[in-house]
Amino acid sequence: MESALRILHVVESMNQSEVGTMIMNVYRNLDRSKVQFDFLTNEEGDYDGEIHQLGGFIYRIPSINEAGMRDYQKALRQFFKGHRFYIVMHSHIDQMSVFPLKAAKRTGIPVRVAHSHNTKDNATGMIKILKEIAGSLIPIYATDFFASSPEAADWLFKRKAKQVEMMFKGIEIDRFYYSRSLREQGRQELNITDNEFVIGHIGRFAPQKNYDYLIELFVGFRRRIPQSKLVLIGDGPLRAQIEGKIKQYRVQDYVIFLGAKPDTEKWMQVFDLFIFPSLHEGLPLTLVEAQGAGLPIIASDSISKEVDLGAGLVQFIPLDNKNKWLEAMYEAYDHTYRNPIEPEILFKKGYDVKQVAQQTEQKYLQLRDEGI
Repeated sequence: MESALRILHVVESMNQSEVGTMIMNVYRNLDRSKVQFDFLTNEEGDYDGEIHQLGGFIYRIPSINEAGMRDYQKALRQFFKGHRFYIVMHSHIDQMSVFPLKAAKRTGIPVRVAHSHNTKDNATGMIKILKEIAGSLIPIYATDFFASSPEAADWLFKRKAKQVEMMFKGIEIDRFYYSRSLREQGRQELNITDNEFVIGHIGRFAPQKNYDYLIELFVGFRRRIPQSKLVLIGDGPLRAQIEGKIKQYRVQDYVIFLGAKPDTEKWMQVFDLFIFPSLHEGLPLTLVEAQGAGLPIIASDSISKEVDLGAGLVQFIPLDNKNKWLEAMYEAYDHTYRNPIEPEILFKKGYDVKQVAQQTEQKYLQLRDEGI
């Protein structure tokens, strides 16, 4: 019997981030007798235990911030020299993908995929310039190009954008359909009453998620709607800073931190409104899941419009107009409703993870055959 094709994914960590969850959605639904996933990471992640249970290997090397540029590249070269058996490697670290792609090419890994999950980088000054130079070199070392949205393809791959394939856009549709019983159960567990209006957000505590803006919106909203609470799902390096800001505004009694949760479908049902003020994103599947649950969404206009499924649930507003955000939030409060999207629409839009996993599996096998 032919052994499974093992794909090496290069990520910073396998946390419950947009990238980590996107990969895991596909991984769980693959035929793992044909295709298996392994991971080269820089730190422990939320999904590490599940990856081991599914049969994946996790390797770890220091990050570029820990090791410095020279030692990081040395660690990559040593890793690939010891793992030449991989036919396909797939890097998910945007502009920084140039370094594992370069090491893999020099070691003779035949198929090297660069994947863009973003539309911008938060770096400034000299670091921004160096990252842009690094990103411009990716086409020298990559053989194939994936992206989460057309905007993400344009940002990272520039002239190669037309060669990019949109991949990994799958959700488990049945999990996120609106459930009144889950809503009641979740609100009861969080001691939220029926007359309280819940603003929610799911995302890693990182700069691109724009948590400062989110907290300021909530503080402004509470001045008019005091019977409101904010529920935050996620974790990350900025959590302590955000907790401090919430205490500074003296709204800590009205904000619930749930941390990273594997069962986001349950807690999403608790929300009355999803606020998503990210500075930049590729294609946030969290918003697709929220629409599946019929949840109204207010998002920054920097996010790909492809995420809007056409059910009238999504508003895109510029970040430079906070008053317009507050007006939209008041409007959502005055017209609280649920309008779940029928599963057939998500199927037709290509978001069914079972279909996506099958397509991904076929693509990897095709790349293997072309690369041998």
